[in-house]
Amino acid sequence: MNRKLRLLDLGLVAVLALLGVELRQERIRAHAREQTLLHSGAKPIPTGALAPMPTVQPLTATSYAAVAAQNLFSKDRNPNVILDPVIPPPEKPAPPFPVARGVMLWGGVPPTIVLSDKAGGQQRGYHPGEKIGEWKIASIDNSFVVFEWNGKQFKKRIDELLDRTPLTMAEPPAPAAAAGAPKPAQPLSANGTAGPGIDTGAGLKGCVPGDKSPSGTVVDGYKKVVSQTPFGAGCQWEQVK
Repeated sequence: MNRKLRLLDLGLVAVLALLGVELRQERIRAHAREQTLLHSGAKPIPTGALAPMPTVQPLTATSYAAVAAQNLFSKDRNPNVILDPVIPPPEKPAPPFPVARGVMLWGGVPPTIVLSDKAGGQQRGYHPGEKIGEWKIASIDNSFVVFEWNGKQFKKRIDELLDRTPLTMAEPPAPAAAAGAPKPAQPLSANGTAGPGIDTGAGLKGCVPGDKSPSGTVVDGYKKVVSQTPFGAGCQWEQVK
């Protein structure tokens, strides 16, 4: 037992001796590295020459022109005059459309529309190309009429232009009226017949309200013609040729 302890103690002494030698060698190497670092000089890095400072120009009065011209608090300092925008004049409004009583379309006869310049006004027949007030009639069909005004065209439905006011008979003209004046509407006879009514142009005349004479009746050189239109039965008197 004592012999084993002695061997263990000798092993420990040998390990300690080796550790001491290793520590001494490490200390010597560290000291050598320190001395080498202390005696070695660092090479300086070459640097380029510094750029010269920019030359400051002397101040002049004209250099403040831009400041004065762009002063936000004084409009009169700006030499550029800002003109007001040119506003075009407002477009002239279109005049009121005439009102219609009906339209008459027959073969061989120019389309005819009965118009008046206002509701309840004097009415007569108009054909394409004629004018009523400021409006010129461009075309007529069974549903639409095209008006022209100020170089523009306006397409209107005939039922939108219908005059809803009750139809009144015009008083017959005085005996001293001109010879070319239209013949007044004739009164109805006992059997409900009458002659032609107001002249609608192009050799045509309207019918008197309540006239019950059959189609084909000839009175004063005019023949009564009854036909169907979009607004119901149409009646007119055509000049017999």
